[in-house]
Parts: sequence; structure tokens; C-alpha cells
Amino acid sequence: MASSRMLFADVILPLPLPGTFSYAIPSHLQLQVKVGVRVVVPFGKHKIYAAIVQEVKTSAPPASHSFKEIMDVLDPVPVLASGQLDFWRWMSDYYLCTPGEVMAAALPVALRLQSETSVCINPSFDGDVTGLNQRELGMLELLQQKNSLSLKELARLLNVREAIPLVRNLIARGVVDVHEEVEERVRPKMIEVISLSERFSEESELGKILDKLERKAPRQCDLVMALLHHRNVAGEVFDGVPRSTLMKIPDASASALSALIKSGVLELSKRVEGRLKAYHGNIQPPAALNPHQIQALHETDLALEQGRVTLLHGVTSSGKTELYIHLIARQLEAGKQVLYLVPEIALTTQLILRLQRHFGPSMLVYHSRFNEQERVEVWNSALANSTIESREGKLVVGARSALFLPLSRLGLVIVDEEHDPSYKQVDPAPRYNARDSAIVIAQRQDAQVLLGSATPSMESYFNALSGKYALVTLDKRHADLSMPSVEVIDMKDARRRKQVSGHFSAALLEQLHAVLDEKKQAIVFQNRRGFAPSLECNVCAWSPRCVNCDVSLTYHKRDHELRCHYCGYILHIPTNCAACGDQDLRMRGFGTERIEEDLQLIFPEARIARLDYDTTRGKEGFARIISTFESGEIDFLVGTQMVTKGLDFDRVSLVGILNADALFHFPEFRANERGFQLLAQVSGRAGRKEHGRVVVQAYATDHPVIRFVLKHDFRGFYMHELDERHRFNYPPYCRLIEVRLKHKDERKLERMALELSRSLRGTFGTRVLGPTVPYVNRVRNYYLRNLMLKVEKNLSVAEVKRLLMSALEEYRRVAENRQLLVQVDVDPQ
Repeated sequence: MASSRMLFADVILPLPLPGTFSYAIPSHLQLQVKVGVRVVVPFGKHKIYAAIVQEVKTSAPPASHSFKEIMDVLDPVPVLASGQLDFWRWMSDYYLCTPGEVMAAALPVALRLQSETSVCINPSFDGDVTGLNQRELGMLELLQQKNSLSLKELARLLNVREAIPLVRNLIARGVVDVHEEVEERVRPKMIEVISLSERFSEESELGKILDKLERKAPRQCDLVMALLHHRNVAGEVFDGVPRSTLMKIPDASASALSALIKSGVLELSKRVEGRLKAYHGNIQPPAALNPHQIQALHETDLALEQGRVTLLHGVTSSGKTELYIHLIARQLEAGKQVLYLVPEIALTTQLILRLQRHFGPSMLVYHSRFNEQERVEVWNSALANSTIESREGKLVVGARSALFLPLSRLGLVIVDEEHDPSYKQVDPAPRYNARDSAIVIAQRQDAQVLLGSATPSMESYFNALSGKYALVTLDKRHADLSMPSVEVIDMKDARRRKQVSGHFSAALLEQLHAVLDEKKQAIVFQNRRGFAPSLECNVCAWSPRCVNCDVSLTYHKRDHELRCHYCGYILHIPTNCAACGDQDLRMRGFGTERIEEDLQLIFPEARIARLDYDTTRGKEGFARIISTFESGEIDFLVGTQMVTKGLDFDRVSLVGILNADALFHFPEFRANERGFQLLAQVSGRAGRKEHGRVVVQAYATDHPVIRFVLKHDFRGFYMHELDERHRFNYPPYCRLIEVRLKHKDERKLERMALELSRSLRGTFGTRVLGPTVPYVNRVRNYYLRNLMLKVEKNLSVAEVKRLLMSALEEYRRVAENRQLLVQVDVDPQ
């Protein structure tokens, strides 16, 4: 029986608004409203949202005397695991964003419902269509057929960009009415299943019908025999054969199946089927470790048992994943959950297949290219595994968004390739770092944390050397293979000696010829996609630029178009220069598409493929290319940084790196670190089963990063870079908070940025740097300026954030200043 006293709920709405919102709980819903369930609430004049209940209380907040009521409860049990709301609060506080922004990032789209405006005919409409134009009549006709349509559906059916003006006119005339509808988007997948009728369960009856069908309807007999085969294989767990499976047998026909159903031999029913692919292969135990791995595992165990965050610094191909597998197996045997984070799940096909062979049905994958229904199935599976009743160990593999899955029985968190910038969310808020957030989640659940990388981030390695983290080193490759030999080619000297053909030095071409002769494979790395970075007039140097962004357009030859890699703007290839009218337009620079074409001209007999964003857009695009390369059907793989991530190929004996020094030419304090990591990681793809070779083409061969890559000297690079960071006071010696400013009017932006910087200096003094103009000055028609706040390590970062947000709120109290878009990024990458 529901309580008679008044109850209230504080809820989080999936909107970028500060704080929570209070609603009264009607008496008939008081037993259903619990912390962590989704409730339907009205917001504003017309909208309806699904909100998450954060707190249920008996006292009404003092801000108002009238409250809107919760309209409905969507879930019988909470959709969040215990502790998740506390983690959301931490993320909101630390990364200076709203609870609604965290909710929007955390929940799968299908669980974040909001109402959609639907249009229907006004019940009091008298049928008078006098004065309606053709489109209004068309809308009326559609509504008479469908009863109710959303604004999006109306726009699509009427072939107009926006239906609101038409609807507004018809509302004014009393023809139509609008209302808000919330529709649950999570629907189970239903499939048609064929089974044998119960009256043929007796062997004698079954024999009779088979004899009859064999004589009179052999195709129907084949279908029944196929179904019986599936039943025998499945045994006691048999619950029918999917119709689609049965129709795949040779000579199967829909008419034969219909006849069997009509005659009562077979029965058609529907059942719910999971969308996630089940693993049906054999489960293999973890492989035996070599002496170096055994020692590293022993040191890792000691550190983890002491509750210390542990950094495993293992050179490429040293077998870090095998250590992970042993640690995971122990946790699963103990009935614990393991969260295994990878930088980009779509780029780790090999890793997932490898883990499935060991953990099979105990493994969940949170894939960046899953559709919204698949994501909800993973969410629900993780939630069910987090209940008190569940004792089954579960491995969850995912990219940064897997942090938000409902896991409350964590035993171990692994952050693989912990240095990778993909772990940092840039837009939209929350702008969190998954590596750092994973450590917070683990500490809140007393779980162990293992970070792994061949090229650790400066911050993590600094923490390890200073004693904050434990450090375990694995400096021997598997089977004691030597690191690949690195040859650096001075492209200035090679061009002077006429030892360059197109974009390839004679030394690299010679090595590529050797690869073909030896029937091995090669990876060619160029960290720029497209055919050419720009098209340029040879007379006046004019170059087509994006109309929305301050960048030149990249030429993509396959689609014969110029494309902006920031906003997607597309321009057809001009025939004349827009400035001087000349027709002498030439391509400048080169991307992966150009490299692929040039290599095919030089090596017509070679099988060449390309791995970049353009070739992997489809759901299975990356897996298809990797599988083909792994099977030996490709000789040369041309790629961007995608080829550096999680790839292990036995036959790759050569890696060619083009234009290496371009990786360091960015006005950003992490440029050297990023460049070293990319070069070291891609070099590590060579010689994973026998000695490999790396050819690095560069113009500034004396660059310190290239010298350290040449010697595979991470420690030397780290000490050199640490000295630079200390001299200019950059992380890890300070904390950074970046304030990004956006406005469509550049003059107003410049003035507002200067005003805001002066205001912040009144609070923080010389700790404020800027405003500076970023490398790309305009994106999607917004001009950009950056302010940077350097915070000493001994200061309270919480107090600094409080003062910063207070100063920003004070600045935005002036009406004109509210036009300025302000984004705060804590610990920018």
C-alpha cells in the first residue's frame, strides 16, 4: 500500500543544465520510484524526458511551492549499478561539466528518451479546406491516412526541409493539433522459428510422414530432415530452427515450407533472440609464459596485491597481452569482473578474437560501431552480472565509453596502450580521460589497476619513477627477438643525389623489392589520409578552402572531390583558379590514397591495400582489411596511425615511414611525445616473429625524437622531454585547465577573449596564458581562441576550479557576454 505522505525525487535530465531538478511523486508511483530508475518527467512548456532518479526524499526543496509531477516510471529495477551515480558526481565535479552531460555520455542512446512532437488532426476540425495551399492539403491527407505523424516524418514525406512553418499555419486555422509523445526505443529482436509439430514426436508417426513426403514432395522431405538434423545436434536445448537457417539448405523453397506449416507437419512461432554474437569455439587455457614474462608477472602480482596502480612498460612484441590473459583468468575464476580498456575498439579485431579463444562466453564487447539496440543488450548483460545474486566472472572489453557500463564487482581494470590520446574525450562534454577515470572507478571498488604500454605517457612514467605508481619493465621481445633495425634516410640529401622516385627514397624502394622477393609483407606509414592535402594554382598559389573552417580542402581521388576533414564540407574539383582564372591547378603534398596509387605503379605485381578512415567506414571494414592482410593476401599495407594500434602480423618484415618529421611540426607541447609514440609503435609492427627492418624518411634527420627512435631509447627520450617540460613548467610539473572560446564574429571574439583573460588574471595572476589563436582558427563557422590556466601541483585543484567557475559565471552575467561559447577542458590532451 502506497505511503500517504508526500515524496519528492531529485532527477538528472540529459541536458547541459547545472544541478538536478525536483519533482513530486504521485501516490500511485511512490513504491516504483527508486534511485537509479528512469522516470518520465515534463520539462519546460511542452517537452518530456526520461530522467534518472538521483535521490528520493520526504522534504520539499524550499525553492518553490508548486511542483510538477513524475508522469511514469520506465523501469521495474534501477538501470544503474551501485556506485555509478557517485562516479557521475565525481566526473561532473572534476571535469567541470553538468550532471546531464555525464548522463548523456554514460547511457546508451536508446535509454535516453525525450519526447517528439507529433501532429494529428484537431478533433474539432470541421473539414473546411478553403484557402489551404497544395502542401497544406498534402499534409492533411497524410494525417488522415496515418492519424499521427512526427515533425521529422512529415518533413520527409512532404519533401521539405522543415515542417514547422506548415504546421504553425494549420494550428492557427484549427486544422491540426500537436502533442508530445515518448516512445520506448528498446525493443527485443524477434525471429521466426520452425519446429516439428507435437503430433509427430512419436517415431512411428514421424516415419509415416517422412515416407509420404519422400514419395510425393521430396523438397518438403529435405526441409523436415534438415530440421531433424539441427534437433539432433542441439540435443535437449533444442527450441526450434530459425526460418532463415532452414531456408539456406540446397533447393529450399518458401512454398515447400508454407505447405508443411499449412498441413500441420511443422509449426511457425516467434522468439526473442539476442543481437550479440555468441562464441561457439573451443576455450583454450592461457599459454605458458617465458622466463621474462614470469618475472614480470611476479612483480606485477606483488604490486597489485599492495593496492598500487601498476605501470607495465613492455617493449613492442614483448607479450604484454599474455600477462593480461593470466591476470584476467584469475579474476574470472574468483567470480570477479574485469574491465579491459583499449583505445579504439574497432581497431582491435585481432585482440578480441584472441581473448575470445580464452574467455568465450565470459566476455562482453562494447563496440563503438554497435547500433543502439546492441549497446542496450551489452548494458543489460553487464547490469545483470553486477547483481548480488550473480557470481559469474565477466570480462568486459571496450573503448573509453565502457567506463560507464554498470559494473560493481570489479576485481581488475586494465588500460592497454595507456598513452593513446583516444582515451581523452574532446567533444562534447564531459571532456574526460578514460585512463584517469578508470583509476578512480577501480579505487572506489578496491579493484586492481594495471596500465600497459610500450611508450607510456609522460605523466604515467613520471608517476612510476617518483613512486606514486609501481613500475614493471618487460624489455625483451618474445622468443628473445631483437628490436628491428632502423635506417634513417635524409630526404634532402637523397633528392640532391637524385635518389628519390616520387615520395620514395631509393633505399626504401630497394627494401620493398626485397620484401616481395622474400614473399614477406610491408607496412607503409603516412599519417595523412586522402590523395593530396591541397589543390593549388601554379600561377598565383590560390588554394580552395573550406567555407566553414579555416583549412584547405583535401583532395580525395576515388570520389574526385575536395573534402574538409573537420566539418565534412565537399566541393567538386574546380577547372579554373577562382583568383586568377588560370587552369594550371596542381596537387600539393600527399596522403595515403596517393601513396597507394604510386606504389601500385612502381610495383604492378604487388597486392596493395589501404587502412585509413576512408576505407574502414563500414561496420566490418577494418576487420575485413586486417583479416585479408593477416592471411597473406596483401603484400603492402598503406595506412595512417590506424596501423600502429594493436596489430600483430607474423610476416611483416619491413615498415616504411614517410615524412616522419612532419609529426613534430605542431605548436603543441605534446608534439614530440606524440611523434615519438607514433614512430616507436609503428616501428614495433616489424619483425614480430623474425628480425625486422624500419626505414624512416625525414628532412630533419638530426631531430632529437628521430635520434631516440633510431636507438629504441624510450628512457633517453623521456629524460630529454622531461627536462623540456620542467624548463617551461608543463605537465607533469603542473596541471592544465584550458578555456576554449567560440564566437561567429571574430572581432567580438577577440575583444571578449581579452576581457575574459584580464578578468581571470585578476584572480589567478600570471598563471593565465593567452588568449592564443589555435592552429585551426575557425571550425564550423565558429572562430576560436584559447586561454590556458597553469596550476601548481601544491595548490588545491578543487579550489582553483571553484574560483574559475565563479569567475566565468560572473563574466556571463553581462547579457552580451552570454553570446560567447565557453568550454572548459581539465587536463587537456
